[in-house]
Amino acid sequence: MFIINEYGVTHFISGMAVGFDMDFAETVLNLRDEERYLITLECAIPCYDQTLKWSKPDKSRYDGLLRRTDRFIVISDQYTPECMFKRNRYMVDKSDVIIAFFNGVKKGGTWYTVDYAMKKNKIIKFIDF
Repeated sequence: MFIINEYGVTHFISGMAVGFDMDFAETVLNLRDEERYLITLECAIPCYDQTLKWSKPDKSRYDGLLRRTDRFIVISDQYTPECMFKRNRYMVDKSDVIIAFFNGVKKGGTWYTVDYAMKKNKIIKFIDF
């Protein structure tokens, strides 16, 4: 992983949303379990009922990843309009390097997080799609 080699990152945080977040978490866990890198994964959960409207396969994958993680934190006991943004700020505040799967559209949760990270002068590595 370029982040490990280039920046020496050993602790990763995933927001555990469906899509890139869970793909990222799975990649980190697989690298850790293969003992290729001495790395850890933390999952930042916005609220306990994050998976309430998810499909059964997505919930199952999520539960499996949480069982394998080194640590997780739940930001809010229940869903609030702000809990996703609080989760994203938590991840940025706890990170030195941000990996963003970003399409360049300046709206939505990813943009909010990228903008917040820029304001915090974080290193941001963009993955285009």
